[in-house]
Amino acid sequence: MQTVGEILRAERVKKSLSIKDVESAISIRALYLNAIEEGNYSVIPGEVYLKGFIRNYATFLGLNPQQVMEVYRQNKGQASELAPTVSQSETIQVSPASSGGGLKKWLIAAVVAAGVVAGLAWWSSGSQKPAPAPPPSVTQQPGPATGQQPPQSAPPTQSVAPAKSAAKVSVTAKYNAQCWTQIMADGKEIYEGIPKSGESLTWEATSKLTAKFGNANAVDLVYNGSPVGKIGGSGEVVVKTFTINGITQ
Repeated sequence: MQTVGEILRAERVKKSLSIKDVESAISIRALYLNAIEEGNYSVIPGEVYLKGFIRNYATFLGLNPQQVMEVYRQNKGQASELAPTVSQSETIQVSPASSGGGLKKWLIAAVVAAGVVAGLAWWSSGSQKPAPAPPPSVTQQPGPATGQQPPQSAPPTQSVAPAKSAAKVSVTAKYNAQCWTQIMADGKEIYEGIPKSGESLTWEATSKLTAKFGNANAVDLVYNGSPVGKIGGSGEVVVKTFTINGITQ
């Protein structure tokens, strides 16, 4: 079974491109590109970066990034002995990005299956409603003596829910080249992708926003309305954390 690296290398050679050509085009260091082609993933700083680099590389070569990532998952499954053994002579065909019929069918099947599971869960929860609790007992208080006016009860105090506080951290990224990007807002991932040159994206968080960039030189940042500028060199992986108090590494 072909590996992701073999597929990418074959397509690169087919297009008569060198590793340096690819590095210059997509701003991913040659060290990482060679590691992907050779399957030496330990060189790359984390699986999140690895997946972003593979998608970017496949897209540049005109391959379907979703199909290439499926091959990566199969390779990974074989390494952990979770997938069935496949003959080494088998060749996986990865079609250009324009074809995706098989993927669409797979996605449709997944959506239908998810809908069935959700429906069963709803039906199960609806059929097992707990019995209603008995009404609270009321103790009758003695009435006021004749000639006495009953004390007037104070009008009920209406509780008002506090308004949700607006986001306190805002970061805008302006891209001059493709750059894999991951954004975490208050501990939750809200964005992961590869914006194109010329795009401008803004993210907000209540207290903390962490941004990871696979090609720091391709990004100009604005933090809470103040320009930050570039945060690294070409092909450099940079992580920045923005809080209401400032910017940290």
